Amino acid sequence: MLNSLREKNQIANTLGYKISFTVATQDNQFGDPNQGMVFRNCEATRTDQAFAMKITDYYEHPPVFAPPGSPRNYRAFDYDPDGNLIVWRSLEKYILSEPARNDSIEKVRVFFVDPNGQIVRTADNILFHRWRIDKPYSTNQFKYYQLPTGRGFSRHLGNVASVKSLTSGLMKVTSKGSCGPSWQGTWELTVDPNADYLVREAIFTTEGQHKPIKTITSSGVVEKDGIRLAKYGTYRSSSGFELSVEVTDISKVVGENELYEEVLSHLNSPLPPGSQVMDRRGDKPVVTTVE
Repeated sequence: MLNSLREKNQIANTLGYKISFTVATQDNQFGDPNQGMVFRNCEATRTDQAFAMKITDYYEHPPVFAPPGSPRNYRAFDYDPDGNLIVWRSLEKYILSEPARNDSIEKVRVFFVDPNGQIVRTADNILFHRWRIDKPYSTNQFKYYQLPTGRGFSRHLGNVASVKSLTSGLMKVTSKGSCGPSWQGTWELTVDPNADYLVREAIFTTEGQHKPIKTITSSGVVEKDGIRLAKYGTYRSSSGFELSVEVTDISKVVGENELYEEVLSHLNSPLPPGSQVMDRRGDKPVVTTVE
């Protein structure tokens, strides 16, 4: 079973592919649903040598004001001296991970919202991150979107403890494993052998606990160029983080990889004055501002 899951994941990686998908989430700096939904148009491509991803964010509505001490995470440093709420929103992000570099660049906009709910001013900035090669930020970011497509689980699994065939034709798989570097525990997967071993449900419970901390589901099928993914999926965390994914297109990369070139171009372009560069490749982050 584990070999089958690894094989299906590896097919997409070795072929080289591009996946286009949309993401909907309420995730924001305050964890407050009142700030509205975030809708992301995403494209990701992976070849033998590189992973690249482009994200464009859209928002349900402009930021809203909330007073300090509100039930959500509105703290004193979230306000300027005039009492305006400071809200950061990502507009675009480009991520590249390859043998010689592991970088991301993000265009962000900051909003200052007064107690009457009026946006009194905005400002744009560029954040450039350099990450360690051995801890690819791209993989960590992409997993939240890849797992709801029914793929990407095999690298989190250890030895399979049990496999049970269900009357529905699905298979229940239990395996010791991990969820990121900090959590060890047990995965319970429901796998569809008739749909290229797509994972239809995955529940992760940490050691010594009874309630799961991660629940991932998927449904439907998208198939193109020898690659098969789930059409829809969700990712839920016990912390309250939740997102839904819809795959809109998948394709094999043939010839020049235009998405990779676009991401590379953004990362290689000169940074405008005021941009912040955060180098996290050493023991301590080093932050500099472009003059």
